[in-house]
Amino acid sequence: MNGHSAHAPARLSFRVLGPLEVDGPDGHPLDVCGGKPATVLTLLLLHRNAWVSTEQLVDAVWAGRDIPASAQNNLKTYVWQLRRALPDERIESRPGAYRVRVLPGELDADIAAGFRDEVRELLVRGAAAEAAAIVERALGLWRGCPYDGLTVDATSAVDRLAELQRSLREDLADAQLALGCPAEAIAVLRALTEEEPLRELAWARLMTAYRKTGRRHDALAAYQRARTALVRDLGIEPGAELTALHQQILSEEASRLIAPPVSSSLPPRVPGFVGRTAELRSLQGATGVVTIDGMPGIGKTAFALEVAAASGFETQRYLDLRTDTSLPSATGLLILDNVEHADQVRRLLPNDPDALVLVISRHRLTGLDRTGAVTLDVLAADEAERLTDIERILRWCEGHPGAIRHLVERMRNRQPWTVARMAARLDDPAARCRALAEVLAAFDTAYEALPRPVQRFYRRIATTPQFDLRRAARLAGVGQDEVESMVDLLMDLNLVAEPAPGRFVLLPVVRDHAHRLLLATESKAELVA
Repeated sequence: MNGHSAHAPARLSFRVLGPLEVDGPDGHPLDVCGGKPATVLTLLLLHRNAWVSTEQLVDAVWAGRDIPASAQNNLKTYVWQLRRALPDERIESRPGAYRVRVLPGELDADIAAGFRDEVRELLVRGAAAEAAAIVERALGLWRGCPYDGLTVDATSAVDRLAELQRSLREDLADAQLALGCPAEAIAVLRALTEEEPLRELAWARLMTAYRKTGRRHDALAAYQRARTALVRDLGIEPGAELTALHQQILSEEASRLIAPPVSSSLPPRVPGFVGRTAELRSLQGATGVVTIDGMPGIGKTAFALEVAAASGFETQRYLDLRTDTSLPSATGLLILDNVEHADQVRRLLPNDPDALVLVISRHRLTGLDRTGAVTLDVLAADEAERLTDIERILRWCEGHPGAIRHLVERMRNRQPWTVARMAARLDDPAARCRALAEVLAAFDTAYEALPRPVQRFYRRIATTPQFDLRRAARLAGVGQDEVESMVDLLMDLNLVAEPAPGRFVLLPVVRDHAHRLLLATESKAELVA
């Protein structure tokens, strides 16, 4: 029978990243006969869900050998055997062609490509531990040469999958570096550069890994090996990225010998700083004006100090614009903290294109000629767990580093039963607000600067974990057009997030702040309403 069966087909598992294997819906292997029938199925899987001519199939089965007169009849026999082995009539036919139906997530080659996209997204978000685990799963899908047994048609697909595997190994090294495991990253990258000596990105990652462990001489030696291979095999010099990295390491070696003392007025860095890997990486070597914004307690100043520590600027100055508006005396790196609006900043900017100015604000500043902008969100789950493993703290703080650190500090040096009792009290909103009083007070300044209608709206959205503009308009008692501008203002202050189009949320810490204000200001009748 041709065409699709009436019922939903059972899930199968097709594995082509090595010798062909097929598992049935129960996870047990199916006997696809091996030999020529397996070659037929492998070619059909190469062109999954598309028609493959009988001529292509015959060429693949008898590749390099004389094709017998009975080839077409033999092919029908092989297809008959495969149909007996596979449930749900997965192999369909029409005159002169066959195809195999493959559902999303059934072919290991497609699963590996999907893992690669997921890993890239996790690395950008700074979730390195999760990314590393998924890369390991993806690499574990390979069991040998993809589409094993095909000698025709498969070349480009095999090349693409080989490149995918190499790319995943590079992603694994990136994740290991982000997790502070440079030795593991170096082992992966050394193997990759030995196998692919013309792969410049792998050489650049290897040099970076050596650099992070202080092995600059090894990094310079890696560059020389890369250059030798490129000149010998391709007749070209290394590209811009590899050359620039080489020059940076050479400069570091020179400056290390004559390194002048760093002149700094920066406050101390936060002990045990975690996360923000992607954001820190994006500012490596940055110059110009970079704004850093985020809600109170999210770690903006701590992040800026980490950027400063890695910058290499000899002169580093810190100004808190709530108390100090003096002009900086020298250029280099300048941190301007607690900025309320762009006009405060302009006269303080140094006239030096090579300087770096980090402008920290709770607002999303506009009107500055800036070279970059970073908005700090809550920590990813794996990063938050590096600050504490107490489940209730993680749940109620939901990645807010200031709240996590505050509660962990309150519980430090307590007896285990005291910690358990205190953690259990976090489920009570009133007790939680008392425990987080210092953290919540940091939100008061932003709240007090809001117009009165927006203050009222902010208090009322504490009653709902998430909302859309329709619900927001009901809570505010105004039209949707008017409430939309209120939502935008709260988003500019990083008090409201939009995780999906048209869906808005308050972080639990912010909701606790708004709820505390709601109870303190609204009458009982209004609360009931």
